[in-house]
Amino acid sequence: MGGTLTATASTVYFNDFEGPASLSGLSIVDYSLPPDSASVGVQSGQLRLDASYDRTYIVANASSFAAPYCTILKNNPGTVTWAFNVSNMDGTQNNSFFFCPASDTKGAWGYYSSYLLWGGGFVGNALEFYRTTWYTPPPLLLQIPSSDGLVTLPSKGSFRITYEPSSDLWSFFGYVGPEYVDPTTVTTLLGSVVDSSFTSMSLPYMEWGGSNMGSDFFDNISVNVVPEPAAASLGLLAMAISAASRLWKPKLRRDA
Repeated sequence: MGGTLTATASTVYFNDFEGPASLSGLSIVDYSLPPDSASVGVQSGQLRLDASYDRTYIVANASSFAAPYCTILKNNPGTVTWAFNVSNMDGTQNNSFFFCPASDTKGAWGYYSSYLLWGGGFVGNALEFYRTTWYTPPPLLLQIPSSDGLVTLPSKGSFRITYEPSSDLWSFFGYVGPEYVDPTTVTTLLGSVVDSSFTSMSLPYMEWGGSNMGSDFFDNISVNVVPEPAAASLGLLAMAISAASRLWKPKLRRDA
C-alpha cells in the first residue's frame, strides 16, 4: 500500500458577516464612557464597530468551535490559523483595532491571560503582539514596523496568524492594499516569535474589536486547524490495519 499523504485544513470557525444573523451567538461588549455609546452592526457584508473613547468588541465562545480545535492551544493536532480582514477609520482620537484568543472576556487588557495583536492608535501604523498579564504595560513579544502595518482607510488589511504546537512558534502574515484579499492565502511573513506562556492553559474565548474614537471593520474571520502529517499517518495506518484484519479473518476461518 502506498501513496501521498497531505494534511487537509479543518475550518472550525468562519464568519463572513452576511446579514444580521451573523452576529447570533456572539457577545458585544461596550466600555464606552457615558453619555457616549458605541454601535455595532453589519454593513455591506462587514462587521462595523464604532467605538467611543474606550473599547468596543466582540466575544466568540471558542469552546464551541468545531473539532479538532482545542482551547488549550498546545493540545491541537497541528497548526492553528486565525485569519481576518480588517480596516479602520480615525475619528477625533487615534483609532485602534485588536484581535486575541483569551482566557476571559475583558477585551485585550486586564487581570487575565491572552495573546493580543494590536494595531493603529497610539502605536501608529505598527502592529504589536503582546502576551497580556496584569503588568502595565504587558510584555511585548513582537513589533511589526509601520511600513508593514495597516494605515487608515482606504487601505485594507488581510492578516493571518499561525501557531505551531510542536514548536510554540507564532507567525504573522499580512497584506495591505486597496482591496481585501482572502486572508487564508496571504503568504508574506511579517514576523515570528516563540512563546509558550499561555499555550498549555485554556483560552476559551476569541475577541476582536476597537478602541478610541473611530470605526473598525472586520470581515471573513476564520479559524483553521491543519493536522500534522504524522498524526494523519497514524490514523491512516490504523484504518489500513483494521481493513486488512477484516479481509483476512474469513480466509483464516476457511483454512482452519
